[in-house]
Amino acid sequence: MSTGHRSRVEDDPTHYLRRLVDLVPSMLAYWDCDLRCRFANRSYERWFGVDPDGLIGTSIAALLGPELYALNEPHIQAVLRGEQQVFERVVPGPGGVRRHSLATYIPDVVDGRVAGFVAHVTEVTQLKQTEELLRSEIEQREQAYEQLRRSELALREAQRLGRIGSWEWDAVTDTMVWSAETFRIYGRDPALPPPRYAELQSLYTAESWAQLYAGVSRAVDRGEPFVMEVEYLRPGGGTGWVEARGEAVRGTGGRLERIRGTVLEITPRRQMEQARIQLQVAEAANLNKTTLLSRVSHDLRTPLNGILGVAQLLLSDPTVATKHREWAQVVHDSGRHMLDLIDEFLDLAAAEAGQIAIRSVDLDLLPLLRECLAQATPSAREQGVELVGPPADAAPIPMRSDPRRLKQVIDNIVSNAIKYSRAGGVVSVAVADQGRIVELAVRDTGIGMSEAQMRNLFVAFERLGVERTGIRGSGLGLAFTRRIVELMGGSIEVHSREGEGSVFTVRWPTGRDQGRP
Repeated sequence: MSTGHRSRVEDDPTHYLRRLVDLVPSMLAYWDCDLRCRFANRSYERWFGVDPDGLIGTSIAALLGPELYALNEPHIQAVLRGEQQVFERVVPGPGGVRRHSLATYIPDVVDGRVAGFVAHVTEVTQLKQTEELLRSEIEQREQAYEQLRRSELALREAQRLGRIGSWEWDAVTDTMVWSAETFRIYGRDPALPPPRYAELQSLYTAESWAQLYAGVSRAVDRGEPFVMEVEYLRPGGGTGWVEARGEAVRGTGGRLERIRGTVLEITPRRQMEQARIQLQVAEAANLNKTTLLSRVSHDLRTPLNGILGVAQLLLSDPTVATKHREWAQVVHDSGRHMLDLIDEFLDLAAAEAGQIAIRSVDLDLLPLLRECLAQATPSAREQGVELVGPPADAAPIPMRSDPRRLKQVIDNIVSNAIKYSRAGGVVSVAVADQGRIVELAVRDTGIGMSEAQMRNLFVAFERLGVERTGIRGSGLGLAFTRRIVELMGGSIEVHSREGEGSVFTVRWPTGRDQGRP
């Protein structure tokens, strides 16, 4: 019966029509001549945070609000007169989002009168951002070109080639001319003459000089301009990178007169590219490591459960000698610790693979937070750390979220704060309801972190050097915590100073609808 029903739905063209308009990222709606909604697609839920089915019969003024309606009213009146409208607008949305949009109002004319209009609103935020970036880049280039126009002949030729530093070699007299910017790039004294052609080799690494020499040779022999990235030697040590461009200039009869070109300093860009590649390699290595450990962990659970079972039997057997019971306890405790590590490996692998399900239920965050703090209190006492939570009369914080994942995040951050605090220190936990966002801040007076440590804080298996201090840990907790927070639609950040302590701040969406408290 279910198969037959599914077949009838699939044969109904309106089913696909509805699917089509709901999957379109733009907002599509029909407003009648009384300005009440008769149809809206699912994009209205993303843009305005409202149920499109609940919009039916709602006035456009109620949806847009007085300010946005006042801006759109001239276009609304014009489309009701039968005039198609196309205009841009910034549309505010849930959570403070502001979307640049391109709106089209198309009149629906029936028997000579306007029965309503179709509203088609497309987000063009990315296009606007790109436009702004292009405008900024054009302004920067125009400023550079203006400076070049005011410079001497060599800089005007550098303008033609479109880059910053310029140079020219006279093949007849074997003299080199550098612009001031070229001297600066290579770190040479502009009071001294630039190197001759035969001395240029000393400016570059062997590999880059071979590449540049080949490019110059092709320019001379074949008339091909060259463009390449080459590594140069800095006078004080180290290397940098430039984008070198050049061409050969021939005179009457095809005789080579000079070679001219430009150099653009690209060292920062190369460093960024290298950093990005290293990050990708590190992330890939971590993923491979996590995948391997996940597979191994699955295979370890069965024999480990057997070991724990035998240890528990020995501990519960009254006939076992005291010395053997102590051995069994060591086996049991070590096995439990290893099982906890395996669970952390599996959780992290599942989180990185996006295989952790996040469920949403109505809850009050405060009781859950107090439960976490109560469970962490014995550990804090053992460390000699004072654990301070929200005041007893704090107002409830209703959320729609996953209580298990909330507890995992809170437990990990609070236990970390306690673990790395000094005896006599304080770990304070504060929570604030900010409407659509709830913010949890865990502040400690512990050992703190350096900037270098913070850069690797959320990298799996990275313990930031504390493995040498005797503090136990796997280096997985914060990597797992950040991934869980992200899967919940939240964010996590940290501020820390070495020797002073750290503040971890987690922000989650409350998940409350607009009409709910």
